[in-house]
Amino acid sequence: MASRKAEAAGAAWEGADIERPMKGEDPSSDSLVDARRWVAVYHHLVNLEQELFDVLARMIPDMPADAQTEAERTNLPVIASQVERFRHRLEFWQRRRAELEQGQPKP
Repeated sequence: MASRKAEAAGAAWEGADIERPMKGEDPSSDSLVDARRWVAVYHHLVNLEQELFDVLARMIPDMPADAQTEAERTNLPVIASQVERFRHRLEFWQRRRAELEQGQPKP
């Protein structure tokens, strides 16, 4: 059984992989429904992580110096990497949705 430290390190490493799709996500899908779904999913995740980042960034200046240092060294970079990853995946699915919509007949 992996230690909590190893699990946390693995999760951080996976979170930093901007190309890693989520479970159930198929980047090769030709489905417009799938593309729209993943745009919505990643839109929500970008908003969530960005809000967490912004809240933490506002709180840090009021923390004791040691807490500031730790939050800036560990928390902010992890959340920032998640924001970057989710934005990257959102942009991928926005492009994919646009490609698929161009191939659809107009209503």
